[in-house]
Amino acid sequence: MSPDALKRALLALVALLIAWGGFALFRRSMSDAPVALALPKLSPADVDRITITARGDTIVLKSTASGWQANGYAAAAGSVDELIGALSDTGNASELVARSAASHARMGVDSAEGHRVRFFKGDRVLADVIVGSPGRASQTAYVRLASDDDVYQMHGRLPSLAGRDLDGWRDRRIAAVPPDSVRSVEVTRGRQGWVLSRANGTWRLGTAAADSGATARLLRSMTDVSALGFATAAQAESLDFAHPKRALTVLGAASDTLLHLLFDSTASGSWVRRAAGGPVYRLDFWRLDQLTPSDSTLRKK
Repeated sequence: MSPDALKRALLALVALLIAWGGFALFRRSMSDAPVALALPKLSPADVDRITITARGDTIVLKSTASGWQANGYAAAAGSVDELIGALSDTGNASELVARSAASHARMGVDSAEGHRVRFFKGDRVLADVIVGSPGRASQTAYVRLASDDDVYQMHGRLPSLAGRDLDGWRDRRIAAVPPDSVRSVEVTRGRQGWVLSRANGTWRLGTAAADSGATARLLRSMTDVSALGFATAAQAESLDFAHPKRALTVLGAASDTLLHLLFDSTASGSWVRRAAGGPVYRLDFWRLDQLTPSDSTLRKK
């Protein structure tokens, strides 16, 4: 073989090796690409029930004619819609990290430790996922489909929402009274009490003029009354709403009752319930004084 022919053969061999190496790298990069967890994209209209099961306890989120409920209690507005939307938001923000069932206990996605979240329409299961321990990266958790051994590290809202307890799903809003709708406010504190009333656009405390700034603050405090949490059955049993320590009654222009709350206090906190019954809510101590102030704070300075 002539030197020129040998040179051409060597060049061809080098080109072939380069091409083969590039193809191998391409295949490797394709095989190493992160695999995302495929979750269905659901809307609130697609779902009528969700169950979250963890460590033997189950939270049932159910759609009713009056809205979503959590174990029979009214659910917080928008909370269930947020959970359903999280399925769509997090599908692309995940990567495959394990493929063996032997990793499930270590990652918290087994039946003993995982939070199993199932989405239903009637009796049909639309999605069934298990959320486990926090992942290696910040604000992530390990997640898998209940029917699959593959485990993914997932970013997004689904992991944190799956970990909510029952109180986290319940509606904490106690009242929302627009200031312009109020004609009178009556507060009792033990054996003492006072009445704040409006006539011809002027607020009076009993027969005396009321302080306008203090009155405005009181009315604003009723526009969004929300609880810190809820009493347990044992805590509710220990409270005495038949003889409340304080009470608040708010009447509208037609002498209709806009709000009627009863309050009790213990060493563990301040508690309130609507006079008509229902849940017992826990309040901040400062919120109790804000809603039922002493008459001295309302007197015109």
